[in-house]
Amino acid sequence: MGILERIERGLDRGVTSVFSPGRSQIKPLDLAQGLRRECDDQIQVLDRTRTLAPNVYTIYVNPADHERFASWQDTLLEELERVIVEHAQKQSYMFVGAVSVAMEVDEEVRAGRFETESRTEKGAVAPATGTPATGSADPILEIDGQQYLLTGRVTVIGRGGDSDIILDDTGVSRHHVELRNEGAGTVLATDLGSTNGTFVDGERIATPVRLSDRSLVAVGRTRMTVLLPSAPSAQW
Repeated sequence: MGILERIERGLDRGVTSVFSPGRSQIKPLDLAQGLRRECDDQIQVLDRTRTLAPNVYTIYVNPADHERFASWQDTLLEELERVIVEHAQKQSYMFVGAVSVAMEVDEEVRAGRFETESRTEKGAVAPATGTPATGSADPILEIDGQQYLLTGRVTVIGRGGDSDIILDDTGVSRHHVELRNEGAGTVLATDLGSTNGTFVDGERIATPVRLSDRSLVAVGRTRMTVLLPSAPSAQW
C-alpha cells in the first residue's frame, strides 16, 4: 500500500511520531480500511457485468485528530484516493467520475474515531478499472499505462489545474486539446490554440478531427492512445 504501509512500519519517523503513543489514535491504515468498507457498502449493481462504486468520499474526524493530520494531509488524501482506485480494480467496480477524498472536522466525532460518507458524482473523467477496454461503453484515453474513462461529453486536456486531465509537461499549454464524445463511438479532437500544436497519428491538426480506434494523440512530450467503445455510450 505504498506510503501507508511505510508509515505503519515506522520508516518515516517524521510522520509516525504523530501517531504514538496510545492505541486510541487514528492510523492511516484505519482510514484506508474504512474507505474500502464505505466503497463496498455503497456499490450499486447495474447489471451482471457492471457495478458502480461511489467516487467522492469524505472522512469526518475530531478537531484534535484533524490537527494531527494537517501537516501532511494532502499526501495522505492522495494515497487514500489511490487505495480506493486499486480496491475498485480488484473488485471490478466502475466509477463515473474522478475519485476524490476529503477530510473535514466534526466536533461530534470522538477523538480517535472517524466516520465516512460517500456519493456518486459524474465528471468528465474517471479512472478506468478492471479491463474496461473490452467492455466499456465510454471512450478510453491511455496515458503512460494509466487508463481514463471519458465519461463526460467534453474532456479538456492541458497543464492548467482546471483541466479535466492535467499533464505535467512543459510542452503542453494550460488548455491544450479537447476531446468531444459525440456518442456512437465518435470522438473529435480539437486543438485549443496551443503553442506547440496537437498531432493525431503524426499529423498536426488545425480543425476538429474524428479519431479512430487506437488513434495516437501527441501533445508536447506526451503520447495518448484513444480506445473507442464497440457500443453507443451509456447514459447514467
